[in-house]
Amino acid sequence: MESSAIKKQDQTLSTIIHLSVFSKLFIPFGNFILPLIIWLVNKEKRFVDHHGRNAVNFQLSLILYYLVIACLLIIAILILGARIPIEFLEFNEYNIRIDTIDNEQVLPLLVMLITGGFFLFGLIVFELYAVISAAKNASEGKEFKFPLCINFIKEDSTENQPLK
Repeated sequence: MESSAIKKQDQTLSTIIHLSVFSKLFIPFGNFILPLIIWLVNKEKRFVDHHGRNAVNFQLSLILYYLVIACLLIIAILILGARIPIEFLEFNEYNIRIDTIDNEQVLPLLVMLITGGFFLFGLIVFELYAVISAAKNASEGKEFKFPLCINFIKEDSTENQPLK
């Protein structure tokens, strides 16, 4: 696909859609709401429709991935944390004394929390890389498909022709 066939305004709008996901730093769920609004307002433009649909699908996929990781961590905390006895904390009026805890009780929980943290950090880095790549491709007038993206919002069968 030639970038000259695509209007510069459409390239700019598509780039803005991708970069608007960073609004989540200031607005709760801004990573989903802002691209959705920009995409829906400009949906009749094929290039903007392609990038907007992909951006919204990717953000929905990320929300799902974050929820899955969070649920797995909560389940791990509940199951593995229940094995740790609460009696290791002793309170009195002057201080809190912590008795020694058996490493076999705490180590699995600690490993699970660290592993979950790595998965969350990896997902953040993956999102940052994918969004910047998508914005770069959009600004150059190229198509972009997000990796590991679930197509919640599918394209119409009449829209599967090359972008113009």
